[in-house]
Amino acid sequence: MLGLPPPSLFLPGGSTPGFQHFASSMIQDNPTTAPATAATPRKKLRAVVFGGGIGMFPPLLARLQQEFEIVAMPRMNEPRWRGAWFKLWSIRWPRRAWYRKWRYHMEKTAASFNSYTRQATRLLEPLKGHYDVIVFFGAVFSPGTTIDKPMFLFTDSCRWLSSHNPHDSVSHFANARDESEWLELEGNVYRAATRIFVGSDFVRDAMIEHYGVAGDRVVTTGFGAGAGFGDAYEKSFDGRTILYIGKGDFEKKGGTVLMKAFEQVRLEVPDAQLHIIGQDRLPQADGVVNHGFVRDRNKLFSLMRGAHVFALPSLVDRNPISILEAMAAATPCIASDYGAMPAMVGDAGLIAPCGDVDALAAALIRILKDGDLARAMGERGKRRFETEFNWDSVWKKIEREIRAALA
Repeated sequence: MLGLPPPSLFLPGGSTPGFQHFASSMIQDNPTTAPATAATPRKKLRAVVFGGGIGMFPPLLARLQQEFEIVAMPRMNEPRWRGAWFKLWSIRWPRRAWYRKWRYHMEKTAASFNSYTRQATRLLEPLKGHYDVIVFFGAVFSPGTTIDKPMFLFTDSCRWLSSHNPHDSVSHFANARDESEWLELEGNVYRAATRIFVGSDFVRDAMIEHYGVAGDRVVTTGFGAGAGFGDAYEKSFDGRTILYIGKGDFEKKGGTVLMKAFEQVRLEVPDAQLHIIGQDRLPQADGVVNHGFVRDRNKLFSLMRGAHVFALPSLVDRNPISILEAMAAATPCIASDYGAMPAMVGDAGLIAPCGDVDALAAALIRILKDGDLARAMGERGKRRFETEFNWDSVWKKIEREIRAALA
């Protein structure tokens, strides 16, 4: 589920008090992601974008700027008094439990949902008459108590999926009342959307079945890999290098399962190495190299390209972009059987059941020992990226649906 964005309100070219100028750096920072402009200029509709540019979506936002004139990007911040009150109310020990209780109240209760919605309504008030559509990323609040303009919503998941995943207890609701209230509010936003764009049929099916969204309003577009991963280079396979990328909870992202499986791998491939990205501290283990949080894009490209196989046996990820980035780099993938991962990987890798250490180890050993298989899977993944999982192909689907809906 997408997290809450940082506070501020951007208004392109405006000088209204409380508004900050929004530069066009989003496109400049992603020069390869912006699509070509149309041969015949046409008048752009004006859009207010909520939550734009967070997480995986900057390349998509760059393309939206080709379709719409983005007049504002409101971003909510919980009032300080409310956050402080919840912190006091949530006091418990250990500190981690206190933090999780506080975040629960801030992100999984109807009171919080409605608080952010009221704030969105206030931020939209001075913009009346200056926008034609709403573009919305995620649904952790509503973009106004009344949605009176066409709304296009983008999301990588929904709360129902995370709250019903047996491996993700932190995302579960504390009680049936909280669940019912939240899902109803969240569903109201989905049902009000002109179109919802999701990364997989896994999420689309949940929207239709558990929120009652009409099937013709939920469109599976897929997502694209980050810029640079698909650049040409000479791929080699060394028969020993495994790469894992997992920011956040190491156990839920399959890291613990992978570490146990790697012990078996070392028995068959003694010089195997497991390179881990996205974790602060890990227990010392033979053959494990922890790179921590890698912010240098060139280093990230180098690690992905140098990997014989990419492994993400996650228990919670619905549409992990790192799998698409591995395929873009012609690196074969091993993933778990949760969410959209099997459909994403296809014939570009292998799938192991969630939490199955032995199956994961067997898959790793098979690919490490068979260079021809690894190369064939890598090439198939590259083709999947070039034909399906890139922002150009994703945008074509989105653009077509937006224009049809507005017509």
